[in-house]
Amino acid sequence: MKKSLRSFLVLPLLAALLLLPACQTAPKVESTGEYVLQITQIDTTQFPLVNVYISVRDAAGEPQMINTGKLQLLENGQPVSNQSIQGEGEVGPLTTMLLIDNSGSMNFVGKLESAKAVAKEYLDQMRPDDQAGVIAFNTKVSVMQDVTADREALVKAIDSITARDDTAVYDALSTAIGILNPLPGRKAIIVLTDGMDNSSKATPEEALGSIGFGGLSISTVGFGQMPEGEEQTDKYKGIDEATLRMIAKSTGGQYGYTEDKAQLSALYDQMRRALQSEAVISYITPLSLRDGVQRALTVTLSDRFIGVGGESQTSFNPGGLVPEVAQPASWITFGIILTVLVLLLFIPVVVIAFTNKEPKKKKKNKIKITLKD
Repeated sequence: MKKSLRSFLVLPLLAALLLLPACQTAPKVESTGEYVLQITQIDTTQFPLVNVYISVRDAAGEPQMINTGKLQLLENGQPVSNQSIQGEGEVGPLTTMLLIDNSGSMNFVGKLESAKAVAKEYLDQMRPDDQAGVIAFNTKVSVMQDVTADREALVKAIDSITARDDTAVYDALSTAIGILNPLPGRKAIIVLTDGMDNSSKATPEEALGSIGFGGLSISTVGFGQMPEGEEQTDKYKGIDEATLRMIAKSTGGQYGYTEDKAQLSALYDQMRRALQSEAVISYITPLSLRDGVQRALTVTLSDRFIGVGGESQTSFNPGGLVPEVAQPASWITFGIILTVLVLLLFIPVVVIAFTNKEPKKKKKNKIKITLKD
């Protein structure tokens, strides 16, 4: 019976551990070489087909066009054979979610108006098949315009943004990720903020952990503006650069800090051109089971003709334990399941406790024998 009890206790715990691979976090990207070769998105929604999106920039951050035939892909250190590559070249339609901080501090020295103007410049340079959405965030997250290719609707949404209250960056990221997760293709978030997050319920790790199997990149922009003439110093200048850099690095995005509209415009334009000039490699992985095991991924560029090279390393988790899993579970879902499993631990204990109870033995009446003389 003790052996049976141990089995009852071990099985739910094993089930909980097996669910962990389904709660993915975004991969960290390391890049070395003359060119900054960056894996920006890994899409495993059609697993075992894997789509790897790659951005190439020079040391100044300027996007570079490359010969995709000079790219080599390795999975777990082994080169992916040409027979496994189904397509490589330019990225198709791009979906961008623009997140704009509309906390009260954005009213200072016209920062919100600058942010809105630059966002509209970004929309003006979208390609015919591209689409975008707009989210404003202060203490509340407001989806001003869901994803659409309608430029007029997007501009109208941006124009309607006003500034007030505090900042909730990570809640806004969670909302944007939730909207983009079900969408196919290349997806990116560009988030602009002028201050520290002081109102989010979600943490940066929780937000990044909700990215689905399709993947996406997040670029972050810190926007502080110095006053002109006799205006007051910007008392809201504090920006959590460390966290903004971490978010960008962990998701294949870029981080930039700007102090005025001209710099902000140049940064958004650079980010847009980098997104629109990416390459994509699609390949069939030889490890075709969603086994929850981390896969190392390396992309190298070696072009002797123009004398440049670069290498980018990251990793991805196919998630799940069965190929039919379409999207990783969130940490909230995992917490609920784990709680249920822990409660189930007590069921066998209670059952065994009741079944092991022995009925009380009735006292037998002793027969007394008395001998008479």
